[in-house]
Amino acid sequence: MSLAGRQVLVTGATGFLGGALALRLAQDGVQVKALARRPQKAGYISGQPNITIIEGDITDLERMKQVTQGCSIVFHVAAALGGTLEKQHHINVDGTRNVMLAAAEARVERVVVVSSIAVYGYGYNGDITEDFEQKPLRTPYNITKSQAESVVREIGAQTNLAYSIVRPAMIYGPRSNAWTATLFKLAKSNPTPFLGDGHGNVHPIYVDDVVDLMTQLAMHPAAVGQAFNCSADPAPTWREFLGGYSRLVGHNRWLSIPPIIMRPIAPLIEFFLALRGEPQELPTLVDFLQASKTYKMTKARGLLGWQPKTDLQTGINNCAPWLREKGLLN
Repeated sequence: MSLAGRQVLVTGATGFLGGALALRLAQDGVQVKALARRPQKAGYISGQPNITIIEGDITDLERMKQVTQGCSIVFHVAAALGGTLEKQHHINVDGTRNVMLAAAEARVERVVVVSSIAVYGYGYNGDITEDFEQKPLRTPYNITKSQAESVVREIGAQTNLAYSIVRPAMIYGPRSNAWTATLFKLAKSNPTPFLGDGHGNVHPIYVDDVVDLMTQLAMHPAAVGQAFNCSADPAPTWREFLGGYSRLVGHNRWLSIPPIIMRPIAPLIEFFLALRGEPQELPTLVDFLQASKTYKMTKARGLLGWQPKTDLQTGINNCAPWLREKGLLN
């Protein structure tokens, strides 16, 4: 089965993942409506064949109903990554409700919704599967992503709208600010400073793999009504991940900062973050960096016959041209 020749809607199309998805779909012959709250930020997807930039905001239900008409698939990528609980709830929860209601009214065949491994919270260790209880605790992003999933399931059941949910981990690749540009800046320091010896697990997933799984979820009959982790399995260590970036600049030296130094400081920083309305559970995150855990891909392998294709060093090497373009790598 192929999406070629069909019309789809991609929300969040001006972002890192949404833009990569829109480009892949367009290259595969799909007619893409790329939703942009600010079309002037469409950047590298503007003017591309098979992509039409559509102005709109997921928090506007009537506009969402308009732009969803005529689409067979909706890829819901748009999200607020930071801010207060109120702000993120408005976008991540209310916005997702609007996307689902508009899709139901337009009788689309399926909605593919981007969630996050953040819905599990930070407390689990070991192997984490999709049936684990969600424990988002106090972090607004984690809470609202979990609530958004509940909205998807609720509206899906009420309207008989087919959906699939993907829970990516730390998406890296060209144009990733958080997990490529920022981490590369850290890793190029010689030695690379890090909280701990770096042997805790990290959860990178290359952007092309996330896009590939999303296209599978749009078509595979076994994906309907299901949620899937999308992360490296087995998970590499922080030292392996940051070390891959370090090797781009020719070093592999590590400066281990004892976590005990951060333990008394983290609650104080957390106190001020909470006053701003943006708690991040920093004391728990200190432990998260040292933990041994893997977000298992067994379900995707078993139900869909799918697994990530890009090994860690290949993915990091693929980032090098973009890092040079940004002036971060000589």
